Amino acid sequence: MVARRQGQNIVAFFVFLFFFALVFGSVASVFSLIYYNKVRENYEARVKALENKINLLNDKVVKLENLYGQGGVIEKFINSANFLANTAVDLERIIESIYDDPTTGYIQLFVMGQENVWITFRKGDTVYFSRELKPGLAPYKFYYFKEPAIKTQYTVIIPPDCSIVIGKPGMVVFLVYGVGTRFHPTKIVTWREARVNNLVVDFSLYIPK
Repeated sequence: MVARRQGQNIVAFFVFLFFFALVFGSVASVFSLIYYNKVRENYEARVKALENKINLLNDKVVKLENLYGQGGVIEKFINSANFLANTAVDLERIIESIYDDPTTGYIQLFVMGQENVWITFRKGDTVYFSRELKPGLAPYKFYYFKEPAIKTQYTVIIPPDCSIVIGKPGMVVFLVYGVGTRFHPTKIVTWREARVNNLVVDFSLYIPK
């Protein structure tokens, strides 16, 4: 009898362990499922937030492409601004070229070679013009006798007795349009030294009384 009871107790113990394991496993499965659902919801929320950020960035990229891309608003604005600026400059060059008053005397500069040349017109401490000029005919007109009726950004008024400093001697040709002449230079001077001490004296300019 004792052995039989011990056997029944052992069977009961294993049955208890089985049911305990079954219940524990079920509870653990439920908690695992709940945890999994929370993790999945959190993951899906993060993915959705990331997708929203990506979509927002894509929208901004598209807007930037519309602004800065080829044919965009910024390009059109820059082209329009450049067109207006170039038009204004070209118009002033045209005005400066076609208007010529024989009662004034002026000088134009032609830079020879392929290198830029720095040139300065001054008298004492006053600097009237100081700039690096590109090769070719410079658009500026330096009026040494009388101010023109029409002035542009290329009009430079200089005193007849001013001095001139040439960055590269012998590379600048002075086209002198003397007083009383029209459209053609009365003389062409290529100065071989680095400085013209007195414009009217060194170039033998005619200054009406």
